[in-house]
Amino acid sequence: MRGIEKYDNLKAVIPKLQSVLVEAIQSEFLEIKQINKECEKFIRSCHTFPNLVKAHYVIFSQHIKKNEHKYEMFVFIDAEGNIVQHVTGREMELHGLLTSCTNLHISDEFLEVSEPCSLDERRH
Repeated sequence: MRGIEKYDNLKAVIPKLQSVLVEAIQSEFLEIKQINKECEKFIRSCHTFPNLVKAHYVIFSQHIKKNEHKYEMFVFIDAEGNIVQHVTGREMELHGLLTSCTNLHISDEFLEVSEPCSLDERRH
């Protein structure tokens, strides 16, 4: 889906996000999720990585195989998009720590292209 942006308000919601990260998220190469700051796992992680207190989102690859997780790099960003911490999969696991970004709106164009074809469309 080259050229179609997944989120139509990403730049407005997270204005300082680096363009390379914007492009990777919009093309679905990378995923962005919001951090559940009330999660016990996140609170414990802040003791190990004090800068995480400033983090609002995490950017990661949803395509990494489980056996390669330890080589993954997570990019924690604040609410404006500034990078606050890089953490490897060897140092932390994201499972149970994240929630959907309810403030990001998936574009209508992306939804149209993403929806599977109806039976009528496949017949033509």
